[in-house]
Amino acid sequence: MRLFSVMIMLLQVAGTARSADDIRPANFEQVESKRRLAERIKFPEMTRDATVIIHCNSQIAASGKMTKTGCYTKDNFDTAFVAAIMKAAKKALLSPAVIGGKTKKIYLQFRVEFIAEGEKRDIYLYRNPGHAENIEAYGYDYVAAQRVVGKEPWQKICPQRARYLLRLKAFVGEDGQSASPTLERVSGIMPTLDCQNAIKDTILSSLFTPAMADGYPVPSAFVELFSN
Repeated sequence: MRLFSVMIMLLQVAGTARSADDIRPANFEQVESKRRLAERIKFPEMTRDATVIIHCNSQIAASGKMTKTGCYTKDNFDTAFVAAIMKAAKKALLSPAVIGGKTKKIYLQFRVEFIAEGEKRDIYLYRNPGHAENIEAYGYDYVAAQRVVGKEPWQKICPQRARYLLRLKAFVGEDGQSASPTLERVSGIMPTLDCQNAIKDTILSSLFTPAMADGYPVPSAFVELFSN
């Protein structure tokens, strides 16, 4: 029988913007081990050495439950890895984000890295979407700013049928304040100005936990995809 060990490592920055009870980003580790996302992901069968990185997002409820989780595939090879993450997320639990001493529902962007080398299987989780500008400034495992999910007025104003995919980029300061949102069309139509302004207003009115690097809040670029 072929034996191999699966070592699951979490790379995350522990730290708070003000204090542990005031502002804290959602994290994967501070829950019982059997509910942690990394513990629940089953490494897909592989017959060769490879490294696969999957980009995902999820809404993390104030209870820590993962909802509306989605991941992106670059090709058919990614499908098994996405399926493993999606299955694990259904019953996974995170330590929720805290702002002003209260738990908040947030939009989390994260990456899962699968590494197969010989009989060794490693899974790494990163609480950031891999935005190059931030990685260059703060390193591969910085914690990205996390946006509190609110009423989301853009959903009522933007098109319901005509397909669109927009990439929003904004600045989020170390105090969690957002500024200078811009939109870029990725695919589909370019929605009306009313829709674009509603998305920008949503960002400007949202609460954020700031990005974290080495345990300290830092200014960062914030990127989020908007679509119907």
